[in-house]
Amino acid sequence: MSRHLTLGIDIGTSSVKARILNTATNQVVAAGQQAHPLILSKPGYAEQEGDSYWNAVVSAIRQCLACGDFANDIAGVGISGLVGVALPIDTNGKPIRPGMIWMDARAEEECEDIRRSVGEKAINDNNGNRIACWFVEPKALWMKKHEPELFEKTYKFLSPAGYCTYRLSSAFTINKGDAGLFYPYNYQEGEWNPELAEKIGIPIDKYPKIYNSDDVIGTVTERAAQETGLRKGTVVVAGGTDISSAALGCGVTKAGQAYYSMGTGSNLGIMIPTEDRKDEYRILKWPHVLNGLTMFDAPMAFTGASLNWYRDTFAEHEVLMAKQAGLNVFSLFDKYASASDPGAGGLLYLPYMGNTLSPNWNPSSKGIFFGASIGTTKADWLRALMEGVAFDLFSNIKIALASGAKIDKLTLNGGPTKSSFWNRITADVTGIPLETTNVDEAAPLGDAILAAKGAGIYQSLTEPLSHLVKVTGSIEPDPAVHEMYMDFYTIWERVYQNLKSELDDHHKLLFKYNMGKKS
Repeated sequence: MSRHLTLGIDIGTSSVKARILNTATNQVVAAGQQAHPLILSKPGYAEQEGDSYWNAVVSAIRQCLACGDFANDIAGVGISGLVGVALPIDTNGKPIRPGMIWMDARAEEECEDIRRSVGEKAINDNNGNRIACWFVEPKALWMKKHEPELFEKTYKFLSPAGYCTYRLSSAFTINKGDAGLFYPYNYQEGEWNPELAEKIGIPIDKYPKIYNSDDVIGTVTERAAQETGLRKGTVVVAGGTDISSAALGCGVTKAGQAYYSMGTGSNLGIMIPTEDRKDEYRILKWPHVLNGLTMFDAPMAFTGASLNWYRDTFAEHEVLMAKQAGLNVFSLFDKYASASDPGAGGLLYLPYMGNTLSPNWNPSSKGIFFGASIGTTKADWLRALMEGVAFDLFSNIKIALASGAKIDKLTLNGGPTKSSFWNRITADVTGIPLETTNVDEAAPLGDAILAAKGAGIYQSLTEPLSHLVKVTGSIEPDPAVHEMYMDFYTIWERVYQNLKSELDDHHKLLFKYNMGKKS
């Protein structure tokens, strides 16, 4: 049989998505998706089980394979995943404890330890990034301090994609994108810095071997074949980060291009040459799946999650209505929110439901609604949620532009960007044109392209993009509405700055009285 199919799998914070790409017809021919749980045991804690990732990957693969007789025609598999996760694995390849994920904010003391022992500048120079709980080493040091026996048992710290790649191939690996979230990774040299690892306090042998995203790191083992239904011996590539694979999958592959990817959290990604050392650390840098290209990337937490929170907390009636009508509940939210004019009646929302990532990097932050009045409506609340997320995006765009980055337009991807109503808000708040494409889920498509390159089907990663990615629409900002939004944005920004000390004190009280939501 001609092996012309490839399988791409993306592990998101909320679910795993898989796609099978037919490289002969340039069509996605099968899809699978499986949710996996998030553990919120204390204020500031956010964890996920390694085996929850794998079980969801298996389910998503089997859903794809149930769409047709595909297994024998799949030439390669690529996996991407969420970043900033400290997932400790023992010598037998078993997770030692749940992984502390990017949302986890417990390791601020360890961040201070790194600032004292290593220094912010040394991290900046080597890794291109700042010291913050979001990265892996603060979490690993927390484990070393509070769970020393488990730390000693740790053979390798893997990413979610690295762990599931291990489950497929029995190879302990990390791709360059995931490695970029580990401080000893030198982002311009593309390799570990053993001296920096030693200064931080993490033995260098706890880090896996680094591979390019399209490198073949092994093949599907007999055990993995039995679990997933894939053919034993199918090529497995190193994969990428969810964001870098998404950039590839929606055709953002050149310096100067930018995209906005929305899911549970969101990312503003601006492509820069790797040799371009921007001295701006509120926005992150990590490797694209394309060598020589770095993503100047602003991660934002609780963006799509803000609307999920509203749905789960206040929208029981709307969820029931949508189910009875066979609709997506978020389409109802769009309809309700459209009854509110731009500005949401003056209601402002700061989307920091557990912490804030770029640009403020404050693990004490919490969500804030400001400006409610007796006349505030449900429509205003819904619209304010969407506008607040757009304001957070704009706060990062301002910083990126001030650093010298160029953003002519934003290519959109991710579930919430399917809302034309929310896209209109995003365009008007940012003042930047938006572009939509025909790509349903960019990250698993990007992973399938990586797998096809590793399997020898494509000669380059950009080869198939003109056939796979088509522009389907654009949204131009309304200058008058943008001007109005900028007036409110100045207040939105001041609300956060004026409440920073109160947020810190409030966060301490949550720990004192153990008021975190448990799940």
